[in-house]
Amino acid sequence: MTTTAAPTASIESLVADLLTQPWLIDLFTELSERQAGSTAATSRLREVDASNHVFWPFHAPQFPMVVTEAHGSRITDVDGNTYVDCHLGFGAQALHGHSPEKVVAFVRDQLGSTSGNGYCHPIEAQLVDLLKQFVPHCEKFAFLNSGTDATAAAIRLARAHTGRRMVAKFEGSLHGVHDLGMHNTAFWYHGHPATPFPSSAADGGVERTPALTGVPVADPRDLLVLPNDPARALELIERHKDELACVLGEAVSSSFPYVEHTVPLIRAASESCKRLRIPFILDEVLTGFRYGPGGAAEHFGIHADLYCFGKVISGLGLPLSAVGGRAALLDHAQTSGLPLTDIGRKTCVQTTHAGNHLALSASYASLSLLHEQRDTYYTETRAKVATIQRRLAGFRDSTGIPLRLVGFGDFIGSFGFLEKESYGDYREFAGSVNPIAFFLLTLMLRKRGFYTLSLPMLFTGGAHSTEDLDALYTAVTESALELQRHDFPFILPGAAAQ
Repeated sequence: MTTTAAPTASIESLVADLLTQPWLIDLFTELSERQAGSTAATSRLREVDASNHVFWPFHAPQFPMVVTEAHGSRITDVDGNTYVDCHLGFGAQALHGHSPEKVVAFVRDQLGSTSGNGYCHPIEAQLVDLLKQFVPHCEKFAFLNSGTDATAAAIRLARAHTGRRMVAKFEGSLHGVHDLGMHNTAFWYHGHPATPFPSSAADGGVERTPALTGVPVADPRDLLVLPNDPARALELIERHKDELACVLGEAVSSSFPYVEHTVPLIRAASESCKRLRIPFILDEVLTGFRYGPGGAAEHFGIHADLYCFGKVISGLGLPLSAVGGRAALLDHAQTSGLPLTDIGRKTCVQTTHAGNHLALSASYASLSLLHEQRDTYYTETRAKVATIQRRLAGFRDSTGIPLRLVGFGDFIGSFGFLEKESYGDYREFAGSVNPIAFFLLTLMLRKRGFYTLSLPMLFTGGAHSTEDLDALYTAVTESALELQRHDFPFILPGAAAQ
């Protein structure tokens, strides 16, 4: 298992040199002047509010904006600038764009009449019936607030079901910001490739490494970190079969977006767990409804005991997530009907606002709209992305600039500069990513009227028109050519040695 990385000194030297270059100073100046109102407003907010996404460590955008309007694929900031939004609420609103009329109208009808939260409401059964048309492999559901909630709840349900405590996850997988999820997560949280990867642990897995301050190193009885190596991973699952409460996996990850390598590994882990009677949890927070109506589970034929949904299960940005799957596991959080007999025999994943009725209504309306469009939605989205990919291939051939759109599903990805079309090793891929290019492309796209948060990401679906994506292609290729004129090193020093 390689631990080499692009030298930190080389990266720091490149950054220091860039910050003195007139063209970059001009870019900073232009964006500062364009967003003067946003800069003033976010500066005031910073003094009193630490949790807004524009202050999020590892994902905070440079020159954060205050958004005042959002419709379809467009957002407008407090300064009056309008952008094509490639971020779309971390992709949660990529199905139909911001404020789709039918969804807004449905939720508006609930306002002033629903109890809001804490009671039974007819919309919950309606949403479950609709979800069963998308994911018939789920017998039961639990509605929560976020993808982090969903994976944490699934782990708790698996522990309650098995009576065991150890959780296995794969290196690089991003399962939310709870303590176990923040161990050995997506490489950018750890500073890879500048920071060396951890070595092997005494248990044969990867050394348990939290990405965040305030997260203690997990007890080996609680966490086993699996390498992205099929033979080693399956051997570890077999070895720890009597200790494992569950194995948690993503069919494809934003930190390693190559299905030709991830899907066989996850499918093999799932089959091994089924044979060993270890609960397998498939994290579909990113892939759910993005690989077709049945998500990655149906598209790739991956069996799981529990499935975690987030992102596009929600509507209008109202927080919602879900855990679906085998009733035998979900029933551990459901009363027997005699509360006194539940004591010491049941667990709990419910919170005060989990699955509130307005969020359920927004989800029902949004997914109903997807259900109506399902014959054309996925075909049209794939065709739009395929056009970008085809044009980028021509751009690489004609210019020699290794600009690629890397991602999965319909569609979750980002633009970047990579030598290879595909990488077979997670660590090799992480070591080949140029984080400085991410930073610069983000700002250069902003200058050209495209908002991408802190990475040059593209979350798309029905939100963007063909014309939107044509303009995006022009903007990103113009940005790449501008970088070339300034002799920007597209491939990091040392990356080729990974």
